[in-house]
Amino acid sequence: MRYQPGGEARRQTHLKIGGMALDNGVLFQSERHWSMAVRTETGIEVSSGEKTALSRSHLKKIPLLRGLISLTESAAILPEAHAHGGRMPAMMRSPQVLASVLLSTVATAALRNPKKRLPPLVEEAVMAGLAMLPSLIALRGTGVTQYHAAEHKSINSYESAGLVDEESAQAARAEHARCGSNIIGPALALMTVGNALSRRALGRQSQAARLGIGLLSLSGAIEMIQWAARNPGSLWSRLLTWSGNSLQTLVTTKEPTDDQLEVGLAALSELLRVEGVGSA
Repeated sequence: MRYQPGGEARRQTHLKIGGMALDNGVLFQSERHWSMAVRTETGIEVSSGEKTALSRSHLKKIPLLRGLISLTESAAILPEAHAHGGRMPAMMRSPQVLASVLLSTVATAALRNPKKRLPPLVEEAVMAGLAMLPSLIALRGTGVTQYHAAEHKSINSYESAGLVDEESAQAARAEHARCGSNIIGPALALMTVGNALSRRALGRQSQAARLGIGLLSLSGAIEMIQWAARNPGSLWSRLLTWSGNSLQTLVTTKEPTDDQLEVGLAALSELLRVEGVGSA
């Protein structure tokens, strides 16, 4: 299916929509469906499909567990999206990224030198920051940041004004309260404290404990950000999303071109079509 731009603005019944930026387009999903639009040599190609039954599982109502299930079902979409031409963000293509991975690895090994110990909380905080460095460097200078902004602008236009049109999307913010970037700060904070306490309690580093703490921290961070999205006027909400909003503004989003924004709107229009609340 090809998206035909220039249609009239439409007011829609709001859905809860998540998204993901690709190297060549935008992927959206609701509770039941996914949609994708990618830029090709001949124009915009749009595809969509129904999500697995996992998306309707009663397990999604269980706190902490529901966040991991949402991540799992999102990952389950990726092979089908790839089969329809979606290119996942490539994180290891540049010499700068390879250098940052090496630097991160060496610095982490140095921190674990038993002869020069830092306080566990400080060590865990530095290690968490170093682990994020390669991914952040990989994002800069790629089209992913612009498609990320196109994704957010499309959703923000739809959620704030109920509109799916270029004028409304261009005026919308490039940051979004439910963006995965917002999860990073709370998750790293929870992992840092959790791993430090684990090392103090066990007297050593346990990989099994780190894995469990990592999963719990990720689930907890998702719960926090979902709460913050439901309570945008709260002081706690602003504190929880401050680091993520800053990360979006400074690193993970960049103003999209008109062509990239058109791709985001095409993906959103397709999702609304398969949901039965609009047609492209």
